[in-house]
Amino acid sequence: MVELPHTTLVKIKDKYYVNCTIPDDLRPFFKGRKQIRRSTGTADKSLAERRKHSISSKIYAEFDAARPDPISELFRMIDFPKHIEDKLYDVPPEDDGFEDWEPELTKADLQDLLAVARVAMTKVEPWETVGRTPEPEARRKGREAYLILKEMLTDTKTTKSSSGCPVLSVVQKDYLATKPYGPAKTMRDAELAITEFIDFTKDIALDGVTAVLIHSYAEKIGETKSRETVAKKIGYVKRMFDWAVRKGFVETNIFMTVKLDKKLGTARASYQPFTNAELESLFSLKMPDHLRNLLSILATTGMRLDEAALLDWENIKTEAGILHFDLTDSIVKTKGSARKVPIPKVIQPLFISPAKGPLFPEFSRDKDGKAQAPASKALMKQIRKVTGDRLKVVHSLRGNLKDLLRDAGISKEVNDFITGHGSGDVAGSYGSGPSLKVRADALNSVEHPWLRTR
Repeated sequence: MVELPHTTLVKIKDKYYVNCTIPDDLRPFFKGRKQIRRSTGTADKSLAERRKHSISSKIYAEFDAARPDPISELFRMIDFPKHIEDKLYDVPPEDDGFEDWEPELTKADLQDLLAVARVAMTKVEPWETVGRTPEPEARRKGREAYLILKEMLTDTKTTKSSSGCPVLSVVQKDYLATKPYGPAKTMRDAELAITEFIDFTKDIALDGVTAVLIHSYAEKIGETKSRETVAKKIGYVKRMFDWAVRKGFVETNIFMTVKLDKKLGTARASYQPFTNAELESLFSLKMPDHLRNLLSILATTGMRLDEAALLDWENIKTEAGILHFDLTDSIVKTKGSARKVPIPKVIQPLFISPAKGPLFPEFSRDKDGKAQAPASKALMKQIRKVTGDRLKVVHSLRGNLKDLLRDAGISKEVNDFITGHGSGDVAGSYGSGPSLKVRADALNSVEHPWLRTR
């Protein structure tokens, strides 16, 4: 494609003008001038800057109007094979047809046109009837036409293969319209993964996807992503093929025959717990009360960030004299996460004045009712003030508590149950795992000298 020249602002006699260099090949159409200049109509530079874009667009439009269409020029310079002309234009013999030409063409049509453009570019004549010999000017026009046609070929989409099977983009649209995933975030992840696969395959038909192609795509993902991400992205596309089989678009799911190389992708690095010195520095920072309170809950209970950020005052309950967070009816990650978490005595002063509604109204909730993204962003700003280690994040606080519980001699069963790695509490019942008292005693056995409670 033709690269457009840059425009600049120049001030002449107390007024600003947009100035542009005229491309060499267009100067004959502008009486040999090298520059074109258009007034902004103002002496105010800021106003002139705002008007510059629209004036530049008008200058470029003048260039386009003066520049001969490279494809038209090409076919005036070389013979245009009759069988392609009949196929593409379907116009009466007396009509040149090219002026009304629209790019509603198949890929095969554009490939034929590219072959014609190559005649002018390379002097290689693929047709039985040899046309006029391309001159240097024709070769230049041929290259311009070739680049345009090649871009059109890339942009041209077909909806079905020769076998009648729909292409990936069409299936993707229909599949996602069924809302195959509940959470909005998962829907976005699925759409992104399928779109990336379509881009990699150049939007071929479903029956054109092969095991080799899937392995090639997985290898490409694995160059920069973790093994878990490779499996996750391939899984989203595989599930779309499952749906396509049910709809009769393809007979079998080719992904079912593929066993990915377990060595693909990078091993996911585990988050590292903070050192005692880092915890001291973190809790010594000046920060808003709601951030300090959220960090205190995370550090002393081992709760996940989204579990804590979504707490309501109504989640705070007392059972058998034990103050706790009741997550049995909350939005949680797994069944084992639906549990009751005792509130350690060290942070109980934070809850002496109960209210209603969210504990942390400062964090907005997304379409899935989650608040993890804004909460993480806010807390990470504080964490990065004490450590630049990329493996030390908000989630590291869970690792800190698990280490502290283990060092305090707490059993793995109780440790896991507290942090949501166990079987979880059945909603409304008591004692389905380690008792609430056992959990409370375990959490209260751990010291947190870095906390600054008020």
